[in-house]
Amino acid sequence: MAGSTPLTTCLSPAVYNMVCLLGFEVQNNVDMISLLDEDNRVYWDPICEKVSYLSSGEGLDCAESVRKLGPLCDAVHSHFLSLSNEKYQEAFHDWFQWTNSCEVFLNALSSLKSLDGTKISLHLMKMTSCLEHSLGDVYLITGKDCPFLLRDLLASDELAKIFGQTVKRKKND
Repeated sequence: MAGSTPLTTCLSPAVYNMVCLLGFEVQNNVDMISLLDEDNRVYWDPICEKVSYLSSGEGLDCAESVRKLGPLCDAVHSHFLSLSNEKYQEAFHDWFQWTNSCEVFLNALSSLKSLDGTKISLHLMKMTSCLEHSLGDVYLITGKDCPFLLRDLLASDELAKIFGQTVKRKKND
C-alpha cells in the first residue's frame, strides 16, 4: 500500500495518513525471535518500548507509536506469510481454543495470503467480532456488566486481573 497512488476514500486526510502511510516509511529488519518465543508467546517488552507518549504525559502519541510499530507489524506479516497453512494451524491452534471460534482465526492465514483486500478486511472484521465476544465472555467471569465498547473492554482492570498486567500498560508505565 505504501508508495502507491492514493485510493479514492472516505477517510479524512489525517486518518488516511495514520492507516495507510505511517509505519511504512521506516524499513527496519525485526527478528521474530525478539517478538515470539519457541511456543509463540509474545514478548511484550520490545513491543511496549515502541509505544510513544506525548511529552506532556497526558496520553499516547498515536502517530509516533504507529510509525515505530510499523516495522514490527511488517515483520509479523512476513513471518505469517512464510508459514504453510499446516505449520500455522499446528503452531497456533491451541492458542485460539479459548475463543470458541478457533476456525475463524485459523482461516485468517488463507485470507491474508489471498492478497484480496476485501477478503482480508471482511476476515479482520469477523475476527474482531469473535475476539470481542470471547473477551466479553472472559470479562463476565467477574460477574459484572461487560463494557459495550471494545476499547473499554480492553482497558478494563478486570481483564488485566485475568490476563495479567503485562498485556495492559497504564499510560504512566
